[in-house]
Amino acid sequence: MVNNLAGMRIRQLRSQRKLTQQALADMAEIPRATLATVEKDDANPSLAVVYKIARALGLSIDQLLVTERERIQVVPADQMRWVETADGRYRAVVVSPGNALHFFQQIFSLQAGAVYEGRPHPPGSEEYLHVLEGALELELAGECKRLVKGDSARFGGNVLHQYRNPTEQTVRCLVTILEAVGK
Repeated sequence: MVNNLAGMRIRQLRSQRKLTQQALADMAEIPRATLATVEKDDANPSLAVVYKIARALGLSIDQLLVTERERIQVVPADQMRWVETADGRYRAVVVSPGNALHFFQQIFSLQAGAVYEGRPHPPGSEEYLHVLEGALELELAGECKRLVKGDSARFGGNVLHQYRNPTEQTVRCLVTILEAVGK
């Protein structure tokens, strides 16, 4: 449920961006009357309506609805999600908040000699890789680059890619994925 503070926040953001109700409603692909009732807190809009308004303003639902004092979100270490391959040679922890929309960040380790196939993301997505410790090879569409501690790479995340550790030491990397969002 969107409360009065959210209605006020939507109105404030619309005003700051010098948008009329009709302009924001058009951007959100909702009727102007729906936007007006949300801004006045005369309705209990669906999640779909809130999502459309947030997206039109370039925000996540969380950014739209969370108050300023709740903006810092801490994920305690014991609540982070760890994943690993069956053989345990690839292990990763998701470090981005669980409610992050179209943004995913993880730290992974790849043991000596291990190979991991990265899954393709939606077209237009970008992936950023930063080597924290060790060295690895990144292969993408037949091109292979060697990265060492401190190196970073950016590439289109919508292509099948592979991380390889040809060394005798475990490599640790930070990966950030920005998934493209279509209208």
